[in-house]
Parts: sequence; C-alpha cells; structure tokens
Amino acid sequence: MPQKRLVSANGAVALALLSLAAVAEAQAPADVTACADERVKTAMLQPTQLAAAEAACSRVLAANASAAEQQKASFYRGLMRFLQVVQKGMASTGKADGSIAYALPTLAQVRPALVDVEVAIGLDGPMKGDALTLRATINQTIGRNAEARADVAEAMQAAPKDSTPFVQRALEHERDGNVNAAMIDLDRALELDPKAGTALSARGDLLRRLGYLQRARTDLEGAAALGPPFRRLALMRKSELELRAGDLRAAYDDLVAASRETGDMPKADAALASADLFVQAGALALDKLKDTETAEKLYREAQKLAPRNWSAALGLARVAEATGEKAKAEAIYKRILAGTRATPKLLERILASWRLKQLSQPAFRGTGPFRSGLDSGVAPAKPSPDGLKRIAFVIGSSDYAELSSLPNARRDAAVMANALADMGFDAIEIAENVAKADLRRIPALIAEQAAQADVVLVFYAGHGVETGGINYLVPTDATLDSDKVLRTDALALGDLTAAAAKARRGALVIVDACRDDPFAEAQAVAASRGTGGRQLAALPERIHGGLAAVPQPAPNNVVLHSTQPGKTASDGDGLDSPFVRALLETLSSPGKTLDAVVQETATRVSEKTDGRQVPAAYGAAPAVALLPKKAAR
Repeated sequence: MPQKRLVSANGAVALALLSLAAVAEAQAPADVTACADERVKTAMLQPTQLAAAEAACSRVLAANASAAEQQKASFYRGLMRFLQVVQKGMASTGKADGSIAYALPTLAQVRPALVDVEVAIGLDGPMKGDALTLRATINQTIGRNAEARADVAEAMQAAPKDSTPFVQRALEHERDGNVNAAMIDLDRALELDPKAGTALSARGDLLRRLGYLQRARTDLEGAAALGPPFRRLALMRKSELELRAGDLRAAYDDLVAASRETGDMPKADAALASADLFVQAGALALDKLKDTETAEKLYREAQKLAPRNWSAALGLARVAEATGEKAKAEAIYKRILAGTRATPKLLERILASWRLKQLSQPAFRGTGPFRSGLDSGVAPAKPSPDGLKRIAFVIGSSDYAELSSLPNARRDAAVMANALADMGFDAIEIAENVAKADLRRIPALIAEQAAQADVVLVFYAGHGVETGGINYLVPTDATLDSDKVLRTDALALGDLTAAAAKARRGALVIVDACRDDPFAEAQAVAASRGTGGRQLAALPERIHGGLAAVPQPAPNNVVLHSTQPGKTASDGDGLDSPFVRALLETLSSPGKTLDAVVQETATRVSEKTDGRQVPAAYGAAPAVALLPKKAAR
C-alpha cells in the first residue's frame, strides 16, 4: 500500500518530509496563524486542511503584509502545495495490473510549490534556512540531486545551527555509499539537536544496515519516544533490527505497536498503513512464533481495515493450511482468484494460484537441488505452440544460517515459477534454500538439460556478493568467514551463465541479488553480540554492495541484473519488489524477444522507482521469442 511505502520503502523521502517539522512558529493575525498550521509538524494533514492552509497563505500574500509575514506565507504555501502533490501521488488508485504504487511527483507538478519557496528564499527574514531546506527536500523527492546538494550547502550557511541540512546531506552521502561522511553529518545534526527525530531515525537505520545493532536500537528507541511523526517509522525499522538480533517477540511487539499509531496521518491513510502492518505481524506470528491463533486475529484485523487486502486473505489461507484445514484454505485461495480475475498480473493472485496447486498436488522433495514443477503442481497448460522447447530453472534462497534472511526470495521464486508455467514454458525446475554442496552442482545440472532445449531462463533470488570483479551466489549454509573462501564456498555467477548458454537458441539469466554485502553486516552483528552490544569497532568507509559488471556472455545469451553495477536494488515491502513486479508485467505479454523483455523490464523498473533503480543487461540477445506468441493463460 502506498501509505506504508511512504514511511518505509521511500525512506529518504519520508525522512526528508519529516524534516519539515523544524519550522518557525506562527503569529497573529488569524490568516497567518491558519497559514502556518502547526499540525504539519506532527501529522499528515487531511487534503481539506492543506487546502485551507494554502488559501489562508494566499490571503496573507494578497494583503499588505510585512516582509517577514510574506516570507512566512510564501514558505508555508509552498509547503502546503508540495504536500498536496505528495498526497495525490499516495492516492489509492489501482493500476491495470491491480497493484498500487506511490507515484513520485514530477517537476511540473511541484513547480508552483518551488515558485513560492524561491520567493521565501529571496525575502529578508528569519525563514531563509527553512525555505532552503524545503527546496532541498522537494529537489531530493523529484530526483534533482545536484540542485538538492546546492540547496543544502546554502542552507548550512544561512542557518548553521539547524540540524535539518545535515540530515539531508547525510542521506545523499548514504545514497552514494559513503558511510563515514553520512555518519559525520548525522552526528553533527544530533549535536545541534539531540532530539532531532529525522537524524535519530536516519542514523539508527544506517547503523542497522551495517549490523551495529545495539547502537542502532538506541537511536531508533529515541526516535520512537518522540511520538508522531517519527514513532511509526522508527518502530518498523526497530522490528527489522530485532528480527536480525533474534528477538522475535520484540520484533512482533514493535510491529503491533506501529500498527496502533493513529496520530501521524489522516484516519483513512492510517487504516491502510495499519492493515499492512497487521499483515506483517501476522506473518511473523505464523512463520516465526508458530502462533496460528494470533496470526489469524491479526489477518482478520487487517481485513477489517482494508477489506480488499488480498495479502490478509493469503495469510488466512496459510493459517488454515497450518491448522490442517485444507478445504478452508482451498476455498480462500479460490475466492482470491475469483476476486482478482480482472487483474491477472497481481502478485497476490499468482501466489494464490501457486499455493492452490501445491495443495492439490503436494510437492515431492527429491534428493537433488531441483525438483520438477510437476511435483509442486506447476505444470504447463499446453506445449509451446511454436514447437520450441523452453526450460526455466528457478532458484530462491531465503533462510540463511548466519547471514541475514531474505523472506522475499523464496516467494519471488515461487511466483516466477508459477507465472512461467502459465505463460508457456515446457518445464520448470525449482530449487529452494540451496546449501553449498547443492549450489555447486547446479551448473552441471543446468548444462545437461539446456543442451536439449531451445530457450533457457534462469532466475536467481538470494544473496550475492562481488569480490575482485567476480560475482558469487551465496549458499544458505555460508559462514561468517565464507567471504574469504568464495571460490570454494560459493558459486561463481559466470559458471551459471556458461551452463545456461548451452541452450540451442538462447538463454536469459536473471539475477536478483544486488544488496548490501551480507558478510560485512553479519560479521558486525556477530561482533556486537560478542561484546554484549558494547561495539567499539570503527565503521567501514563505504557500504559495499551490489554486483560487478558481467563479462561478455556467449553469443545469443543475456544476463540481467536488478540494478546497475555497484548499486543496491530495492527489496520492496510485502509484495512490492519493483524488479519482480516489472519482470512479471513484461513476461505476461507473449511473443517478445529476449531483447524486448530486457528493455521493457528495465524501463518499467526505472518508471516504478523514478529512475533510482535501473536494471543492467549484458550480452547480445537472439531474435528468438522468450515466450511463445500464444501463451496459455
């Protein structure tokens, strides 16, 4: 849901918006007070409230106000106009595929706000620093990073004791992977204002990503204690931290507490955000705490708040499976399929189809890393109509012994396997939670079958790491020190692509593994535990993550990464992974060549992330269609 993404997936935007709490207090007359609506500091105002404040600001500007009042009115009108644009982008409008996405504003949409803010910057008065930080926020939100950096530098000169510009610059440093520079700025922000919620949230989340859990916990607890508008986001991030620390109950309690927040956004928006959090808490209760009764209550609470929340319905079906009520689970999955018939690309629908097939044809667990899709109820509807043999190998690793878990990886692999079967692939081979011994066997198994196929697709979701320009896929039983012996403890991506290249007409290898270095984070977590949280080790200079560029693959073969070399991709929240959604949307239209699939997927991901994530493709694609022209639905 978009409300959740505003406070979670769009962390930089959320923190930038929250930073606007540092504004000057309004003074009489009444229009000035109404214009500078103090509630904007602690809550997301209703559209009617924003419009009323904007109208009051316009009356102030039309009157014979002092220069200081004109500056204040220009600032606040720009703020209210910007927030109205943001809220329109958050509106719960469904797309053609049934999904809901937060649309970042464009320059044209925010231009009226920018005009007002620039007037405030040009007027003499005490709010020039506030206006500069607001312009930086707007520029950051629409992706004009060079302009945002210039605004931040000017704001630091105009208001040297304001913490907000330091937080904004830290976000830019973090986006560039420069840990030390980001931390210096966040430390400085908190020196200026020890209760700066944006700084506490940003520093806590950065420390969490690096594995410095105790230090991160302190910051996130401090942000949560400040109340709205910081509490919900801080609790969500602290829940992720507690999961990594192994405290499942604390993680659950944080999610439930976050779901009970109501004072930070309008009632309807808070209900949708809380429904998403109830679904997350339900999954934690079901999968980790093994408490089916609590999980069912949470999923039902989510449904009350958002009746068409198909994720909550999926949860109730899984509860029925866990309690042995097969008929009840089947009925719920069928209800989801009936209710989403008009949105065939919806991930929740594909998941319901997958799980329904597994109930009717229980999976047979073979001895090797792969099991046939037939054993999981994933069977092609009919052979490829063009006579070409197509095989897909789908690998999803979520449950790592010592590295951070990736709950979305197995889910994404399951969705991909089910979708490819429906789209016309002749055979689907599935591997989940692959350990070292099996992972290193995979290239030989793929090569043997690929040699008998015309088109091969390989999809990998899990941890990956780059060292010395070589990309490795990481087994689930990797140890903290496996990064020192990757050649023996991991699988070189090049071996996987070479195996797929045995296909007669062409192959596409898709790698969704562009994240922060899992070994650096795990080693920091272990060190923190070993010192009882009294972690004194120096921070790394940079966040190492992403994968390296791929050497030129064999002719007629393409390798697709979820983002550019050295960059990290968004995992998304719940079912909102932009890369997986874009890939499924592209694949759902049959008859596309490999090159068209790659190009369209890259375009869709870029559009979904406003250009912040752009997949990278390597190799020369053949003219052969990845999917037959008349795939069965």
